[in-house]
Amino acid sequence: MLLLAKQVIQITIVDDSKGEKCDAHCGLDWSSPQVIALAGQRIKDRFGDKIELAYLDLSEPITNHHALELNQIARQGNLLLPLLVINGQPRISGQFDIRLLLDAIDAELEINKEG
Repeated sequence: MLLLAKQVIQITIVDDSKGEKCDAHCGLDWSSPQVIALAGQRIKDRFGDKIELAYLDLSEPITNHHALELNQIARQGNLLLPLLVINGQPRISGQFDIRLLLDAIDAELEINKEG
Protein backbone atom coordinates (compact mmCIF):
# COMPACT_ATOMS: atom_id res chain seq x y z
CA MET A 1 0.00 0.00 0.00
CA LEU A 2 1.38 3.39 -1.01
CA LEU A 3 1.15 6.06 1.67
CA LEU A 4 1.03 9.65 0.48
CA ALA A 5 2.95 12.15 2.57
CA LYS A 6 0.89 15.03 3.80
CA GLN A 7 2.27 18.05 1.97
CA VAL A 8 2.12 21.29 3.92
CA ILE A 9 1.93 24.53 1.96
CA GLN A 10 3.73 27.46 3.58
CA ILE A 11 1.96 30.82 3.17
CA THR A 12 3.81 33.97 4.23
CA ILE A 13 2.41 37.47 4.15
CA VAL A 14 5.32 39.90 3.90
CA ASP A 15 4.54 43.48 4.92
CA ASP A 16 6.00 46.53 6.62
CA SER A 17 3.81 47.64 9.52
CA LYS A 18 5.58 51.00 9.61
CA GLY A 19 5.52 51.52 5.85
CA GLU A 20 3.32 53.88 3.91
CA LYS A 21 -0.36 52.95 4.00
CA CYS A 22 -3.17 53.96 1.70
CA ASP A 23 -5.00 56.97 3.16
CA ALA A 24 -8.30 55.61 1.85
CA HIS A 25 -7.80 52.39 3.88
CA CYS A 26 -7.31 50.26 0.78
CA GLY A 27 -7.25 46.55 1.48
CA LEU A 28 -6.65 44.78 4.76
CA ASP A 29 -4.14 45.76 7.42
CA TRP A 30 -2.14 42.53 7.49
CA SER A 31 -0.12 43.82 10.45
CA SER A 32 -3.25 43.45 12.59
CA PRO A 33 -3.24 40.25 14.68
CA GLN A 34 -7.03 40.08 14.26
CA VAL A 35 -6.75 40.06 10.46
CA ILE A 36 -4.07 37.34 10.53
CA ALA A 37 -6.21 35.30 12.97
CA LEU A 38 -9.28 35.66 10.73
CA ALA A 39 -7.28 34.65 7.65
CA GLY A 40 -5.84 31.67 9.54
CA GLN A 41 -9.31 30.55 10.58
CA ARG A 42 -10.70 30.88 7.04
CA ILE A 43 -7.73 28.88 5.72
CA LYS A 44 -8.23 26.17 8.36
CA ASP A 45 -11.99 26.03 7.69
CA ARG A 46 -11.44 25.59 3.95
CA PHE A 47 -8.22 23.55 3.74
CA GLY A 48 -7.74 21.92 7.13
CA ASP A 49 -4.23 21.54 8.50
CA LYS A 50 -2.32 21.35 5.21
CA ILE A 51 -1.63 25.10 5.14
CA GLU A 52 0.72 27.03 7.45
CA LEU A 53 0.26 30.80 7.64
CA ALA A 54 2.98 33.19 8.80
CA TYR A 55 3.35 36.96 8.88
CA LEU A 56 6.71 38.65 8.29
CA ASP A 57 7.00 42.31 9.30
CA LEU A 58 9.93 43.90 7.46
CA SER A 59 10.01 46.74 9.99
CA GLU A 60 11.20 44.24 12.63
CA PRO A 61 14.78 42.92 12.84
CA ILE A 62 15.23 39.88 10.60
CA THR A 63 16.15 36.92 12.78
CA ASN A 64 16.32 33.90 10.46
CA HIS A 65 17.51 32.83 7.02
CA HIS A 66 13.99 32.28 5.62
CA ALA A 67 12.94 35.81 6.58
CA LEU A 68 16.12 37.20 5.02
CA GLU A 69 15.35 35.36 1.76
CA LEU A 70 11.80 36.74 1.68
CA ASN A 71 13.08 40.25 2.34
CA GLN A 72 15.51 39.90 -0.58
CA ILE A 73 12.75 38.61 -2.88
CA ALA A 74 10.59 41.63 -2.06
CA ARG A 75 13.40 44.18 -2.41
CA GLN A 76 15.18 42.75 -5.47
CA GLY A 77 11.94 42.15 -7.32
CA ASN A 78 10.82 45.69 -6.56
CA LEU A 79 7.55 44.16 -5.39
CA LEU A 80 4.77 46.08 -3.71
CA LEU A 81 3.81 45.23 -0.15
CA PRO A 82 1.95 43.42 1.16
CA LEU A 83 3.41 40.44 -0.65
CA LEU A 84 1.83 36.99 -0.66
CA VAL A 85 4.46 34.25 -0.83
CA ILE A 86 3.50 30.61 -1.28
CA ASN A 87 6.21 27.99 -0.76
CA GLY A 88 8.88 30.64 -1.27
CA GLN A 89 7.42 32.03 -4.51
CA PRO A 90 5.79 35.48 -4.77
CA ARG A 91 2.17 35.11 -5.87
CA ILE A 92 0.47 38.48 -5.20
CA SER A 93 2.24 41.82 -4.90
CA GLY A 94 0.19 44.73 -3.57
CA GLN A 95 -3.16 44.87 -1.81
CA PHE A 96 -5.14 41.64 -1.53
CA ASP A 97 -7.94 40.40 0.67
CA ILE A 98 -8.76 37.05 2.24
CA ARG A 99 -10.77 35.94 -0.80
CA LEU A 100 -7.76 36.46 -3.09
CA LEU A 101 -5.56 34.69 -0.55
CA LEU A 102 -7.87 31.66 -0.59
CA ASP A 103 -8.01 31.72 -4.42
CA ALA A 104 -4.20 31.73 -4.57
CA ILE A 105 -4.07 28.72 -2.23
CA ASP A 106 -6.64 26.91 -4.41
CA ALA A 107 -4.48 27.58 -7.47
CA GLU A 108 -1.35 26.33 -5.67
CA LEU A 109 -3.11 23.13 -4.63
CA GLU A 110 -4.26 22.60 -8.22
CA ILE A 111 -0.73 23.14 -9.54
CA ASN A 112 0.68 20.69 -6.96
CA LYS A 113 -1.96 18.12 -7.88
CA GLU A 114 -0.96 18.27 -11.56
CA GLY A 115 2.80 18.24 -10.85
